[in-house]
Amino acid sequence: MSNNNSNPRVQAIKEITGILNGDNHYNPNNEDAFYRSLTGEATRRLGEINFYLKKYIKKPLKADQNHIKANLIIGATQIIYMRVPSYAAVNDSVEIAKKNSPHHVKFINAILRELSRDFEKNKIGQLSPLSNLPNEILTKWKKMLNKKQLIEIAKQHLITPPALDISLKKKEDINKWKIALKGEIFGSNNIRLVSNYGKINNLSGYNDGKWWIQDIAAQLPVKILLSKIKKNANIIDLCAAPGGKTAQLLTNNLDVTSIESNSKRAKILENNLNRLNLKTKLVINNANQYKPKKLADAVLLDAPCTSSGTLRKNPDILWRLVNNKNTYFSHIDSLIKIQSNLLDSASKMLKPGGILVYSVCSLEKEEGENQIVDFINKNSKFILDPVKKMEVDITKKAVTKEGFIKTLPFFNSELGGMDGFFIARLIKTN
Repeated sequence: MSNNNSNPRVQAIKEITGILNGDNHYNPNNEDAFYRSLTGEATRRLGEINFYLKKYIKKPLKADQNHIKANLIIGATQIIYMRVPSYAAVNDSVEIAKKNSPHHVKFINAILRELSRDFEKNKIGQLSPLSNLPNEILTKWKKMLNKKQLIEIAKQHLITPPALDISLKKKEDINKWKIALKGEIFGSNNIRLVSNYGKINNLSGYNDGKWWIQDIAAQLPVKILLSKIKKNANIIDLCAAPGGKTAQLLTNNLDVTSIESNSKRAKILENNLNRLNLKTKLVINNANQYKPKKLADAVLLDAPCTSSGTLRKNPDILWRLVNNKNTYFSHIDSLIKIQSNLLDSASKMLKPGGILVYSVCSLEKEEGENQIVDFINKNSKFILDPVKKMEVDITKKAVTKEGFIKTLPFFNSELGGMDGFFIARLIKTN
């Protein structure tokens, strides 16, 4: 066995090590199907695997030994969840250890062999899906969600591959694309693919720019804006990359200015729009420093956030957040300040009577409801414009009694769920 970039197990160990270190997403650009399956199972089942391994690891490994723990996790994933023969999984982990951590070869061999024996004797019991949510986050979420909701979120987190949503340039073509993509119609302008869809750029219509990828919940901010504005309205899309919301706005005949502070993300947005043959007024600038030449009819702010609502598609996100050197709670505090500043900046870009739509792909109340309540309390010119149930094309329970949109990952679970989002619509009165 060679220990190089072509070895999916080596790449998977690097990925898991990054998660344990709380690093930014490690992207090996590996299209190997076994690698994707292996890392997917390991990250979705990380809580369970940690629990099982604790029985055999008598002395906890140190933080600088996370690559050793990652090797054990990858070995355990193959043994318990992937039907890889135990001897093969153990031998592979041992061979990798010989090159990466030679002093721990016997340690890794002994633990995985003991785990294998227990697994073969049916001594590995089933755990609650809640065990795959980090304790810090589970404790926090218990204050705002009931046990049934938490279990449903945790169960949705385990489903792989996650459903894929395709937003069409022309909604009148929806039946045509349902057939061409072998998907199901979900929402007013969306085709959902639930399994075996393979590489996205191999799908019909991708290279011709007929559609783009955008979660059904992520489409809602623009949808609730469209019912409130006229054609050719002047719209500012803040934090616009990767461009799904800009594309929605442009395909509805709106005059769009897209603001993105990160030049790399701005390039992604530009490339995505080029493929779709769409053109926006792209401004690479900090949104807090941008001053429009004329006030906008509407501002769309999809703010930076913890992204905790995207755990279906990013099963590593919660673990990276809690394993980061900064605590999860201090990370939220820093994001709240960023969001608050962006809301203040957005408010100054609007004309009287203008619409402000705020969204985050987060389940945290501090980033959602609390943020908007605090903003309205500080800004007497703004009032909430409650969203009506008839305005959403997903489950109606997404609309709260206050008139916010609050999606949870298990909503429409029979169709594959969706990202967790908070969305609010405000009006500038004068």
